[in-house]
Amino acid sequence: MNKLHRGLALAGLLPVIPLAAVAQTVPDGPMETVVVTATRRAQAMQDVPQTINVFSEKNIKDAGAQDFATLVNSMAGVELRQEQAGQGGVAVRGISELNIMNLYGGTGSATGMYLDEMPLSAGGRFPGVSAFDIQRVEVLKGPQGTLFGEGSLAGTVRFIANKPRFDKPAAAVEATGSRTAGATDNHSVNAMVNLPLADNAALRIVAFERDDGGYMDARITDGRTVRRIVENANFQRSHGGRAMLRFEPTRDLAISAVAFVNEAKNGTRSRGPEAGIGSFSMLEDQRDRLNAFNLTVEYDAGPASLVASASHYERKIAANTDQVQTIELINGVLEQLRPLAVDVLGVPWADQADAVYSFHNYNARSDTLELRLVSNGDGDLKWTAGLFYKDTDTLHKARATTTPEIPNATWAAITSALSEGAVSIGEGQNVRADSTIRQTALFGEVSYDVTKQFQLLGGGRLFREKRASTSVWESSLAFLSGGLPPGSSSSGATSSLFNPKVTASYKWSRDVMGYATHSKGFRSGGQNEYLPFTPTAAPDYKPETLVNDELGVKTSLLNNTLSVNVSVYDMKWDDLQQVVAQGIGGIGKALGNVGSAHSRGLDFDAHWMPTRQFDVSFAASLLKAELDDAVVLGPSAGDVTVPAGTPVPGTSRRSFSLGSSYRFPLGAGLNGFLGGRAAYHSDTISDLRHYQDRTPGATTMDARFGIEAKSWQLIGFVDNLANRHSAVREDFDGPDAFTQQRNFFWSRPRTIGLTLRASM
Repeated sequence: MNKLHRGLALAGLLPVIPLAAVAQTVPDGPMETVVVTATRRAQAMQDVPQTINVFSEKNIKDAGAQDFATLVNSMAGVELRQEQAGQGGVAVRGISELNIMNLYGGTGSATGMYLDEMPLSAGGRFPGVSAFDIQRVEVLKGPQGTLFGEGSLAGTVRFIANKPRFDKPAAAVEATGSRTAGATDNHSVNAMVNLPLADNAALRIVAFERDDGGYMDARITDGRTVRRIVENANFQRSHGGRAMLRFEPTRDLAISAVAFVNEAKNGTRSRGPEAGIGSFSMLEDQRDRLNAFNLTVEYDAGPASLVASASHYERKIAANTDQVQTIELINGVLEQLRPLAVDVLGVPWADQADAVYSFHNYNARSDTLELRLVSNGDGDLKWTAGLFYKDTDTLHKARATTTPEIPNATWAAITSALSEGAVSIGEGQNVRADSTIRQTALFGEVSYDVTKQFQLLGGGRLFREKRASTSVWESSLAFLSGGLPPGSSSSGATSSLFNPKVTASYKWSRDVMGYATHSKGFRSGGQNEYLPFTPTAAPDYKPETLVNDELGVKTSLLNNTLSVNVSVYDMKWDDLQQVVAQGIGGIGKALGNVGSAHSRGLDFDAHWMPTRQFDVSFAASLLKAELDDAVVLGPSAGDVTVPAGTPVPGTSRRSFSLGSSYRFPLGAGLNGFLGGRAAYHSDTISDLRHYQDRTPGATTMDARFGIEAKSWQLIGFVDNLANRHSAVREDFDGPDAFTQQRNFFWSRPRTIGLTLRASM
């Protein structure tokens, strides 16, 4: 029996009691109808002609999900590749962010993320939104270019929060303590309070705090000797909250104001040649603060409802990032320059660098406004129309240096001497990039019930986007390694696109529906900021587009105790944004458009609930995502030609998820709970430059068990039951500086803990 089969078998055996009970139990009721707003109107999920994964508040609690990263194991065909919290890319159906190393550029995201009406995603920076007090999470697969616009190329993730209640006060608290194998303790505390302010107004406040101990040690080294080892260095801490004030002055009018704050502090990245330890020249740290605000007005005008939503988003990241992979190169340069600096110029000098690192400061601000008109009623004709505006500004400043630091006056003297006075560069590396994106759009969808069984839907979104950027640099390191002298570069572009969508659906019966969809997605272009290190790269790159053709079937069977949804798709991805050049030692990446790719595959989701106490879910994804064209990466990226047919980086060809839960009476108003899940994904490649290297696939298993009453729940859990040391992906920047082995980013080992929830 191979590892995959063993994992799936164990997951099915976790709730042993329910499997015995099922064989003798007659179904006593149907599954609840799941209502979503994926089409910007409330509909039963099984009636929406597209592929959607939905997690209710009960599902989230049963899975013990703290955020989206925890929910990923319950889905097939969706992968989150993280280096640390708040950083990484989401792949849906093989469509991933190929440029996640360009973390600070003004790039868009391949997968959109929303908290209610607020857009929160940015390229390479998937935010860690708390899943506490969330009514549901909707994951919309495939391009969502019509209703959700730019940045939803692969799909859209929507967190729908619980709304304030006017009728009575309420409160809830959730506390979790756990320990990770070979690491420190972890804990989280979440709390909610609901305060009615009047018969038609209420305030709901959520606060959260989380501390995940590190499980990777940091080997502090100059590449030759180890100075010290810092244990559990990759810790992750976050805290924040959200508040919603809702006011309904009349039956037809509702006003909601939302504030969301999340602040995180992270240690070193989870990087090393083996699970448990990695090499760094200095300890990394990152501070990440996200503030988002939204005001939404909803007015029911009878024939149609008007929604006006305005959002403001700010994200500030300050990070010290280790560059140990360059320390041998830097020390070679210092050794060559020592005679000039000491013997000729007589300026202060350092014989060897103990550490090489860069400091990044990233500030992003985005303002969005959407006006949406949605028809009411159950007539044959339904429609949605809207206007959208987005204004985004990003500022990125990066400075690289060594310890001990070479004084600016020394760099100025050396570069002046070597260039015979042509330039005098007083910075080791200093880069500043400002970028703006202004976007306007018109969008709409119209559906018509041709018959009671047959429906046609057509829609589109017309974009116009204007981008502008300016980079300014002064870098003696770049100049001395063959790069550019101090200078600047400005770029700008305007893009106009139309994203169409056409869907035909047919209901063979009340419980069986089939559909066919043609849709298109779009992701913004951007600018390259590290031109002094990649002088042959273009200053900017074009948008990506994606065309999706999909067939699907949704069914509710066995007296609505079993749902089976299947879809097949064929997607064509054009003008892929990929790292095409990088500076010496991996410093400075440049993006370019490298042709086209395709993703063809199948999604399968089944949910069986033979009794109200027992349910089983199974999800599977089979896909083939490959490059259509050969990609030539220039000398600065290794002078590699990547052949057509190479898999798209960061995507698994096969992924499966099997889970179940069971509740059984214990007496005295108490129920017992058993649950478990196994998830598997096959191997991947990490980037095109190293397309012949594979990151191994993995099977992970989780178990949950406990007791619950009406107002409280006590749940024990074991995550990563088999203590599998799973690699998330290979590090792009090269081998470990001390061991020279391949570097990987590693997931968390086995974690055992206890969660207590209470509400009133």
